[in-house]
Amino acid sequence: MTTYQQLCRKPARRSESPRTNRGGSVTLEFLLVLPILLIVLLAAVQFGMYFSNAQQLALASRVGAEAASQTALPASGSTVPAYITEAIQRQLASSAITPCKIIVEHNVTTATPLTWPSASGCPCDPPTTPVPALASYVRVTVFVPMTELAPSCLALFGFDLANRYAQSSTTFRYEL
Repeated sequence: MTTYQQLCRKPARRSESPRTNRGGSVTLEFLLVLPILLIVLLAAVQFGMYFSNAQQLALASRVGAEAASQTALPASGSTVPAYITEAIQRQLASSAITPCKIIVEHNVTTATPLTWPSASGCPCDPPTTPVPALASYVRVTVFVPMTELAPSCLALFGFDLANRYAQSSTTFRYEL
């Protein structure tokens, strides 16, 4: 046998080095790491969608506060005017989000908050911080179920978004 033939010849099974026969250990390592990679991937998707849609929620409350600050507000005991709710719903519709409750607080005529819808299944309360009393202000708070903002990808791992609500409040100076 020549030297070339000795170099090209495949070594016998018994004399193989342990580095070349790692098929089983690579598969086992992959199976151990795969659940962790899936959790990280699902968390990245869920939190990415949540923060993206939370920005839309903040913008919707800002649009509602701007609409409320530039028009006449009704007295207490009534619901939120249609032009405010339509502005908020139009902004949230771009992300396929529907609000469950809208609260408008102002100190123009009275301090009683206006709510939409008047009989809601959304168990959310208005913010506890008072509207500033030095001048005329209006604050709009929009409540949305968390499942509208992000899919509940991590519910299998104990991080369920059902029965949770996100809110965004914006305060504007009343300009009329």
